[in-house]
Amino acid sequence: MKKLAIFGRKGGIGKSTVTVNLAHALTKIGMKVLLIDLDSQNDSSLFLGIDKEQYNKFVFDDLFNKRNPVKLRDTMIEARESLWLIPNDSLENVESELHRTSRIDNILNHLLSDLDDMDFDIILFDTQPTRSKISDSILLYCEGLILPVQLQSASVRSIGNIYEYLSDLYINPDIIKAVVPNMYNKITCDSKENLAFVKSFFEQDIVTPAIPTRTRISESGKHGKTVFEYDQESTVQFMAVIEKLVTLI
Repeated sequence: MKKLAIFGRKGGIGKSTVTVNLAHALTKIGMKVLLIDLDSQNDSSLFLGIDKEQYNKFVFDDLFNKRNPVKLRDTMIEARESLWLIPNDSLENVESELHRTSRIDNILNHLLSDLDDMDFDIILFDTQPTRSKISDSILLYCEGLILPVQLQSASVRSIGNIYEYLSDLYINPDIIKAVVPNMYNKITCDSKENLAFVKSFFEQDIVTPAIPTRTRISESGKHGKTVFEYDQESTVQFMAVIEKLVTLI
């Protein structure tokens, strides 16, 4: 069972869109996937067509109810075949509670210990773009990071911040397993230059094929669907990313 976080230090880079479609793509190659949505916007849940009326119990409720802890399986929603989802609720309260927790490095090992008895191949976390105790706990729990990078100057300039964050947590930067260039416009010089910079900044062999700017990719999430359910051309593009990704993780 591999534990991976989709992580970025800037909002609006298409992180949740990438997360949802990569999760669904992994099921297409025979993997059983658990997606844990710990982004404050809940976009991964929404992009899978899951709204708050469908939420079960929340795994972090265990922090507030130690006498009657939540069973992890009761927090899961079967979002697609072989794709399970744990949505979130009340992240503000969780953040406050984690500030009082003495072992931030071990909290997810405790809350998610039942995963050891389940048959998931990959656990994916959708994360907040801001630095937080929740993000700290995810980075300390996971064994690999996947970094989506929007191919616009503001996003590309911020990619170095991840190394500072990892250093502050004493995490080896080798935890970065893959970089996914996103929103690539092959017509513009700016997009081409930014892609070249990303490939030069990171080791080129961990950079996946770029995901192009495509209206139907963003449209799919608004309809609660993945690209596999919405647009054939985008499906081909995401599968190219998966083919590279599985060699890296």
